[in-house]
Amino acid sequence: MRGRYVLTSTCIFTGCLNLTQSLRGMLEDRERATFVDEDGERWEGFVNTSHGCVEGFHPYLQKRSLQPNDIIWLTLQEDGSVALEAAVARPPQQVSKHRLPRVEAEKATVEEEQVPVRARMQASESRSVRITPYPRTVMYPQEGADPPMPAYVRELAQLGFSSSHDGAFHVFRAHLGRRSLGVVMGRYGDTEASALAQQRESNELPFAAWVVSESEREAARSEMLRHRLAMVTPEGLTALSRLSRMFPVGAIDVERFLKGGKLDLAAVDTLGKEVASWVGERAEFSTILIALSEIHPQQVFLLEDLAENLVEAGIGREVLVRILDVLSGPPFLLLRKLSPGEYTSRESVDESLKKIVTYAGALRDRLSVPV
Repeated sequence: MRGRYVLTSTCIFTGCLNLTQSLRGMLEDRERATFVDEDGERWEGFVNTSHGCVEGFHPYLQKRSLQPNDIIWLTLQEDGSVALEAAVARPPQQVSKHRLPRVEAEKATVEEEQVPVRARMQASESRSVRITPYPRTVMYPQEGADPPMPAYVRELAQLGFSSSHDGAFHVFRAHLGRRSLGVVMGRYGDTEASALAQQRESNELPFAAWVVSESEREAARSEMLRHRLAMVTPEGLTALSRLSRMFPVGAIDVERFLKGGKLDLAAVDTLGKEVASWVGERAEFSTILIALSEIHPQQVFLLEDLAENLVEAGIGREVLVRILDVLSGPPFLLLRKLSPGEYTSRESVDESLKKIVTYAGALRDRLSVPV
């Protein structure tokens, strides 16, 4: 059994492969599976049926420097293992699966012991070393320095907020075009809930939030409800910041969480599932483009022929029709619809993408010209 898998941004980010029809057939409801790469190295994957994926591919993806839209060929072996073959020519990286012993340090120690003691003593007697003490500011940098910036301030800055602080309170603002978003925050344990609510009123802000760790949520819940405070956990902000590096999320999403009363790991996980579905749609688009690359220019093909080849990738007929309609219109104009269910390709996918790149570059240059 052999199957083709097209990597998505979610795969690269999470290190998981979705359980496609071919993967399900190869693994046969196993909880663990062994994968063998091109070099004969064996990797163990964990089949998570509840999430519909196979976990544990981070080391292999990093080793092969794989990127979204790259293809992996999967072949079921006689011993039950699955062979991996990346359809790219990037040189593999050295990926260590375990911490290596300190061989170099041990080797240096052995070599030093082999040097005669008298020779080492003579060498030490012939040296003259002048010691210059470090300045006090280098040895004790904490003296006279400003207090470190809280981690949640840095995370919100990455999400598009500017901040100002007054004692234990931080006021965050984000400009959203026709309106702005403002919220005052303070750490649980460092600020009183009543004082935080008073800061909200005095600054005329729509939101006030207590920064509470995930482990302290229950202890702070009653006070937050009494003073109408939102809950923000540092763990949730870190997860949201990490998500923003994979997909453009920002202040509007933070506002949505504040209106719901909490920005924690559970809330960000819900957004992550939405992002995964959006990224999945992009992956479907890429998979269909890869399938169309096998069709020659001016060649007529039927929708059913293409749908049959994409069943294994989990792409249904409705999704296929919608994406083919997009590719038939501007700015792509890759396809021409002849009749219901019948198309022809105007040019190769490669040439079409080159023109799209040229078009996008020209438009970007036009937008960057000062008015």
